[in-house]
Amino acid sequence: MELTIRRRTPEDINEFIMWTYDGIYSFYDNDTQLEKIQGLKESVHLERAFSVVDENEYLVGNCEFYDVEEDGENILVLGVQMKPSLTGKGLGQAFVQAIIEQGRERLKFTHLELAVADFNERAIRTYEKEGFRKRGSFENEIRGENYPFTIMEKNF
Repeated sequence: MELTIRRRTPEDINEFIMWTYDGIYSFYDNDTQLEKIQGLKESVHLERAFSVVDENEYLVGNCEFYDVEEDGENILVLGVQMKPSLTGKGLGQAFVQAIIEQGRERLKFTHLELAVADFNERAIRTYEKEGFRKRGSFENEIRGENYPFTIMEKNF
């Protein structure tokens, strides 16, 4: 499967909003948080928010590169989401590789970070296979509950 990142369209976003996941991964459902839905709708205008498509323009996921300020320094952070019907099928590494390679071509970064919910062990394994290492942790309140996250980083 050959994957490409491209600008998001309103049609892509309408599909993203409908995505729901099974079991513990329902944490990532896009249809449960008004803030998340609004953020997705507004992301069509962002320069660093992309859809991920296969060679047939079939929508397989999305990603966004954004800046986080920490100790006076801007850090480029990556957020990714794979289409629910494609998760757990061994496609994660190719998905992440394509996003990072094409993101580097466009954005020329030399350092990248991401945050992953601690319970998402399969995502953590995928990121480790791509050379990301754990750098820290934090907690975030989502839908009234606190969740621990791991911060991972990679230098290029």
